[in-house]
Amino acid sequence: MINTRGMEERDKASLPSRFLVRQGAKGWMVYDRQRRGPAMIGTSLVVNLTKEQANSIKQMLTAEWEGKRSS
Repeated sequence: MINTRGMEERDKASLPSRFLVRQGAKGWMVYDRQRRGPAMIGTSLVVNLTKEQANSIKQMLTAEWEGKRSS
């Protein structure tokens, strides 16, 4: 019997994350690789943040996106 759960976890690890934290012109931003630009929450761009804020928002967006993908 093949353990597909382990394969899925390995496949996830090899895919680049959709969101990443980058330094912008005036602070830090969350970049969305799918949009090819700053991530958005509602109608607001996720820019001009502290590095800590950007990392926190990236984690939130990544968890939300992965939840939608697995549903």
